[in-house]
Amino acid sequence: MALFTTLRRLCRQGARFGALTAIGAVHWGSAQALDVRVARQYGVAYIPLMIMQEQKLIEKHAARLGVKDVNVVWQQFSGGAVMNDALLSGNLDFAVVGPPPFLTMWARTQGSRNQVLGIAALNTMPMYLMTRNPAIKSVKDFTPKDRIAVSGVKVSTQAVVLQMAAAQAWGIGEFDRLDKLTVAMPLSDSMALMLSGKSEITGDFTVPPFSHREMRAGMKPVIDTFSVLGGPSSTNVIYTTKNYHDAHPKMVQAFLAALRQAQRSIAENKTAAAAVYLRLSGDKETPENIVEILNDPQISFDSTPRGIMGFAKFMYETGAIRVQPASWKSLFIAALDGEAGN
Repeated sequence: MALFTTLRRLCRQGARFGALTAIGAVHWGSAQALDVRVARQYGVAYIPLMIMQEQKLIEKHAARLGVKDVNVVWQQFSGGAVMNDALLSGNLDFAVVGPPPFLTMWARTQGSRNQVLGIAALNTMPMYLMTRNPAIKSVKDFTPKDRIAVSGVKVSTQAVVLQMAAAQAWGIGEFDRLDKLTVAMPLSDSMALMLSGKSEITGDFTVPPFSHREMRAGMKPVIDTFSVLGGPSSTNVIYTTKNYHDAHPKMVQAFLAALRQAQRSIAENKTAAAAVYLRLSGDKETPENIVEILNDPQISFDSTPRGIMGFAKFMYETGAIRVQPASWKSLFIAALDGEAGN
């Protein structure tokens, strides 16, 4: 019992112990079961994964394809670095991050045995750079005294979109002008500091439901990902390694089928989806507010990758990646070829 309690406590620690819990969880599976390790992060964006977890959709679709005794292990992370370490070390099978971290991994692993391969998009929703300073109307108004919270300095989706906004404001040569103002922290922590008004954090690049709470508190968005990219963009993508894809094609097929079922279920019953989110996340938000977020016409859940090439082009131009993909289809499994991605 002591070991079990310790493992559960480690799991709750989030990203710092994410890889360790993944390793520990493998040993808890039965000798006959196929362990499938899946990552999850925080926020409304991850509702499809929560539905998959609660309804055991991966297990059901795997069984339909003839893969029995699947043991799905869900691991909670708060960032991509430990998640990627776990994936590349063989202690995680399906990772979930924003397009820029995914593109970074794709470029770094080209030609290696751990080459990464996209499975699908998880969702499409805008991220907002919120501010509590009414004097800030554009990115040009941030001063050296300001600090902007992002989930990861330089490499996260928020950080890259901020660089894109800086390039649009001052020119491509000044794309990293605001990097020195950025501070990495978990989304819930940055929201708490913004709401307190007692921190040097005056900007928070965040996602629903955190952005909506800040809006309800009177804070205003400066930019959002859709306006900077010139259209809708995927907030998160699911990916694995080519090795895993080739070794377990039915599990990849089962995962995609489970994901699409979960995504469809959100559109069909947002109230039920909100209830799943609140049960599994422990969020104290009201069901009505979560449903309101899900009813936002800019928010959708489907497997089509969007805005990927916009990120890829910018990251290649600024040297963040050294290989530019020919198209979004070269980044993802062939099962998505018929979708209208970009």
